[in-house]
Amino acid sequence: MSSTAFEENNSVYPEVSKNAIGIRYGLMAGFVTMFLTTINYLYVLKANYIAFIATNILVIAAIAPITFYVIAIRRQRSLLGGYINIKEAFRVVFLVVLISSIMSTVYGLIYNKWIDPECVERMKTATYEFMAGVKVPEATINEKMAEFDESLAKSTQPGRLAFSVASMIVLQSILGFIVSMITKKERPAASFN
Repeated sequence: MSSTAFEENNSVYPEVSKNAIGIRYGLMAGFVTMFLTTINYLYVLKANYIAFIATNILVIAAIAPITFYVIAIRRQRSLLGGYINIKEAFRVVFLVVLISSIMSTVYGLIYNKWIDPECVERMKTATYEFMAGVKVPEATINEKMAEFDESLAKSTQPGRLAFSVASMIVLQSILGFIVSMITKKERPAASFN
């Protein structure tokens, strides 16, 4: 038995596309974000407005994505023999960001339009109750509610949606670049002694 046949039959990982890991983890991050968003709207918003906001900011916008970025980079690094440079790491992260951001936006539209159309009204009511609970003057509350309605009316305009997705991609890419810098593992330079 030749050594090349042995190496081919016993390779640790099958050959995969450069983008396969990014696509796979982008889809997984998108589905997890959709699930967390649904739980947040259905249960957390009803229970506590502050918890709803904190869950959106901490879990859905930071902790879950960072977790997927790290896992995707480590998986890609293992496929590359244990080393990954910043360019390769960021390419994987950017695919995760791009796919999960688009999925999240599309799901948000579908969720608010067809799955749970009362969600927006619950959010408005929770915002009103929160502001009233912290003794915000009624005139200010009414002004904020009018701004809420105006913002909502514009939120599904194509230009506004494109700006929203682009902003999400840019912010998550910055976060992903930082994660890429931290988790990269450069191949050691050969010493010529």
